[in-house]
Amino acid sequence: MGAQQDLIDRVVDDLATDPRVRGVWLTGSFGAGDADEFSDVDLFVLVADRQLPGFVEAWLPDVAPQWSPLLASRLGGAPVFTHVLEGWLRLDVVVGGPGDLNDLDPERVLELFSRDGVHPSPVFQAGPDTDTVREMTEEFLRVLGLLPVVVERGELVTATSGALMLRQLLTTLLRYRVEGPRMSGALHLSRVLPADEMAALGALPPVYAERSAVVRAHVSAAAMFLPVARDLLGPDHPTALEDACWAHLARHLDVERPA
Repeated sequence: MGAQQDLIDRVVDDLATDPRVRGVWLTGSFGAGDADEFSDVDLFVLVADRQLPGFVEAWLPDVAPQWSPLLASRLGGAPVFTHVLEGWLRLDVVVGGPGDLNDLDPERVLELFSRDGVHPSPVFQAGPDTDTVREMTEEFLRVLGLLPVVVERGELVTATSGALMLRQLLTTLLRYRVEGPRMSGALHLSRVLPADEMAALGALPPVYAERSAVVRAHVSAAAMFLPVARDLLGPDHPTALEDACWAHLARHLDVERPA
């Protein structure tokens, strides 16, 4: 992992020369101490609130070019940047203010420097958030409920995309149940989920553009997702929405609700 460590040293040395940067923490696998040769480098860069907007806007045109990335992009509107450098070294950076520092899990980060002596708060509430789980569940049921539309229209390629969306939501929910809001990287799935769940995910039926295949893929994902959601949500589970979804699928596709 010498190349990754060289990258960490180089980036941190450069950031330390910028007075706007008040601190840098190593997060992700390197911060947690379980990185391997395939791990990317994840950093949290602390900037004072008053300088944060300007620094974020300057990252792509002024800050990142000093490392000559092959790819440098911002993920949506968030202050999150991803980079690919020579040798396919991957660098992901989150830029935040003092309030964002307390979102870090103190047990899974490594401080590289802190000019002002500030540190992540040791107060950390683990476990899933009900609103987040309900939001995931409602989105899962919404996508599942679109199955009759795409199947009856013969849009089987679109139906395969829907099945893959459900599987992604399933994987996210399983990870979230274990790790809570501070989920680790998706590329370490086998470190997070128990062996039986990994086996069950691996045994899900293949997804391809054929009517029975896409129906089977949707229902099999639901058979794993919904019991977990019900267990996590209890009385907050959207039971009426789930009941309506299964009635909709039974009416149009003659789909039986999993036991």
